[in-house]
Amino acid sequence: LMLSGGLLLLYALLGNYIALPGYLRFLERGGTSAAGNTLDADVIIGAVKTILWMYSFQLGVLLLAIAKARQAGLHARTIAIVGLAWLTLWSWPSLPAPGPFFYVVFGSILLSLIALSILGHRLVTNDRTSQSVLLGSVVFFAFATWEICGLGSTGRMLHPEEAIAPIPHNLLITQSSKLMIEFVIAWGMLAIGSGAWRSGSQVSRV
Repeated sequence: LMLSGGLLLLYALLGNYIALPGYLRFLERGGTSAAGNTLDADVIIGAVKTILWMYSFQLGVLLLAIAKARQAGLHARTIAIVGLAWLTLWSWPSLPAPGPFFYVVFGSILLSLIALSILGHRLVTNDRTSQSVLLGSVVFFAFATWEICGLGSTGRMLHPEEAIAPIPHNLLITQSSKLMIEFVIAWGMLAIGSGAWRSGSQVSRV
């Protein structure tokens, strides 16, 4: 499971060079292969590479989580069922525009959960430094969440009637870059605070 998960995560990265270019060329040709066919060996191979790439990150993470849960004696089957159920829903090709109400409600819930995560922070180590780093990771996850909301706003999710207006490319690049940096910091702090970076981690339950 760990090996399969690691290989899928590797393909999630390499797919940008293995699957994505061919998929973009496929779209540019109007859904045909280089030979002009809508279905041939090249189309099938390209579809397999693209679909595998689309699921590679989620499946890789899920397999690693299942492997860890089995190793630690946790509810691995439940994690697998919930994860696969979400991936099934996530695979739905198109959803209707939910409208501003959806984003207002879920945004409010999200802000409340972030506040509860910070105020109700329960730390899994007895080391003060690790506890501080774990709390910092929550803060940066919150920052990244806000950045994702910013990308949605840039995409006119609250004002779909403005979707025809051009979106400044530099704004999207800037927000995406900040999001990536925040996620790197958040996951880095989580790894450091939880002791995942050192063998024989002195992590205890509280």
